[in-house]
Amino acid sequence: MLRKKTLLRVLCVFAIVTLLGAVPLFAATEEIEIAGTVWASDWDASDNVIAVVIETDEGEAIGVSSSGKGVELLKLEEKKVMVTGSIATDEDGNKTITVTKYIIQE
Repeated sequence: MLRKKTLLRVLCVFAIVTLLGAVPLFAATEEIEIAGTVWASDWDASDNVIAVVIETDEGEAIGVSSSGKGVELLKLEEKKVMVTGSIATDEDGNKTITVTKYIIQE
C-alpha cells in the first residue's frame, strides 16, 4: 500500500512538472511578422555560421530558432528579410523566433 501511495505521489509531481514546463510553449502560439537584417551570431570551429539573429529596423536583435525554416536563414547573412513565426521570451528577456516562413526583401 505504501508503494502505491509513493508511486501515485511521484506520478502527480511528474504531471505537475510536465504541465509547468509546457506553459511557455502555449505562450508563443501567436504568429507575428518581423522585418530586419539577418546577422550571424555564432560560428563553429570551421567558421561556418551556426546561429543568426534578425536585427529589426528599431535595432532589436531577435534570435532565430534553428528549427523549421530558421535553419535556412543561416545562409542569408546580411540579407533583409520579412519573417513570420512565433516569438518566445526566456527568463532573461531574450526573444527567439521560430520561423514558419520568410521572404527575402530587395
